[in-house]
Amino acid sequence: MIVLDDPHQRLLALSVLLARLEQDELAEAADTGLSAPLLERLRGLPATELIRLAAIKHLRIGIRLDPASLDYALRILDRLNAESRLLERCIAHQAPRALLAELFGPQAVTLAIRHRLRHGEPAPRGRPPLPDPDTRDRIHARWHALQATALHPAERYLALAKDYPELTLASLHAVVHEFEARSGAKA
Repeated sequence: MIVLDDPHQRLLALSVLLARLEQDELAEAADTGLSAPLLERLRGLPATELIRLAAIKHLRIGIRLDPASLDYALRILDRLNAESRLLERCIAHQAPRALLAELFGPQAVTLAIRHRLRHGEPAPRGRPPLPDPDTRDRIHARWHALQATALHPAERYLALAKDYPELTLASLHAVVHEFEARSGAKA
């Protein structure tokens, strides 16, 4: 248990406990080990007395973390950070709105628009130019190989961009969708 030494932190913890009691979450309050009469006395304190109670150094209030949920939350945070970095890389490679929405959801389009406005970049217009048929066939083959990997779909597109630096992500996206339409495959 992490003991809260600061009176403001103790006051905040007591306020959270009282809010839960007001919402009749007595099951959670019972898990604290506090008796019903003690909880009722705490509920009956006016705010000024609650502040004074929190300032008493002998009051021990602590935080208990569930290690499994903390580990899970940290893994989620890592995944969100990795996806954010991927999104930034895709935006930097001028990924089209349709691709951003497909890979990251509609909020990514808004982020890309803000990025383009900040950097004074015009929004791409019209259909992207497609490479010659032989290059498209090589891109299709490379995309098929990338689909067999455990890479995030955005990483697959960035791998294509690295292999074909002369093409934009918009052009690569159009070629991949052409491939999917012909083969019935899905990105």
